[in-house]
Amino acid sequence: MARIWRKSAQARDFERFTREGTRLTPEGQLELDPSGPAPADPFPGHTLPGSDNPLPEGGALVGRALSEVQALPGGFDNVVPSFDVLTPPGTWVRLTFAARVEGEWTRDYDFGVWALEPGTVTRHSVERQEDERGKVLTDTLVLKQKADGLRMTVWLFSTQRGVSPRVRALAAAMTDTGRTAPEEPSDRRAWGTVLEVPGRSQMLYPPHGGAWCSPTSVSMLLAYWSHRLSQDALQVSVPVAAASVHDAVYAGTGNWPFNTAYASALAGGVLHGLVARFDSFTQVERLIAQGIPVSISVAYERGELTGSPVPRSDGHLLVVKGFTPQGDVVCNDPAFPSDETVSVTYRREELLRAWDHSRRAAYLLWPAGTELPPGALSFVP
Repeated sequence: MARIWRKSAQARDFERFTREGTRLTPEGQLELDPSGPAPADPFPGHTLPGSDNPLPEGGALVGRALSEVQALPGGFDNVVPSFDVLTPPGTWVRLTFAARVEGEWTRDYDFGVWALEPGTVTRHSVERQEDERGKVLTDTLVLKQKADGLRMTVWLFSTQRGVSPRVRALAAAMTDTGRTAPEEPSDRRAWGTVLEVPGRSQMLYPPHGGAWCSPTSVSMLLAYWSHRLSQDALQVSVPVAAASVHDAVYAGTGNWPFNTAYASALAGGVLHGLVARFDSFTQVERLIAQGIPVSISVAYERGELTGSPVPRSDGHLLVVKGFTPQGDVVCNDPAFPSDETVSVTYRREELLRAWDHSRRAAYLLWPAGTELPPGALSFVP
């Protein structure tokens, strides 16, 4: 069972955060406040790309903002955070996240360093985070017991006075892996609708393209929104997208929140980005009916996904762009060998089972300043 916690500047949610060394812009975004008292930097050793030498102590301005406690009746044991931020050159952000288990708070688990500009700081997740409460698998917190509350801290950094990152939204996709939401009846308004999402193949880029399903899927979503919003800056090649989401510790391009953060940072932030978890294809149908494609994470064994370009996969992202008149799922699967061949229709039940392996995780992009259609996701109040 999946629920989404999301706080945004648009809703003025950051007014309720506890801030230290940060302030609100007129638009409600979080930024550094160089005039106020700043917290100590708990993350020594920030390194620049191509350098083994960390920044000296005090080499960056620091600020933080701590969310209010979000209670979650029923609980959760699996979390993926995501964020919309703008990081000009010389700035970066870092997320930490804690959960309340049996009345006590876990440590603040660290989800690493994000910066859009490649020369600012080494972009990376944090490995070897496991204790008696849980562990972090690159971008996902797996708790060993169910939690009933959460709090998130966003840290802002800059090496240049007067230049600051801006935080537009923070989110967490929370799942109770022991509960399954009942399947909703299909919302058939989307049946027979196929969105015009341009095709991109990851296989055109050896030797690494075979592992580039994530940035390739993001590049397809961006190309779709580039046309819809008349934003040329959203047209990015697969290699550019791959370089822009690469995680130096994970040593790959599959860090989920890095992918949505990249997409939401382009063109000055014309898109929102979210790593979501869904309960049903019915929710995806509501998005397709409103012109919003979705990239989903699947895994399957030989013979489980009819028509797939590879016989099996331990983890793969593809784009859902529509539904046939009978309700099967029309996709762009980047594992096909060329841009012209990525369009494929998968049987609904087979694709749903393949999606279950990621607990129905997905990338979602939509125009900034707009709301998602009712019933598309289960948000906590």
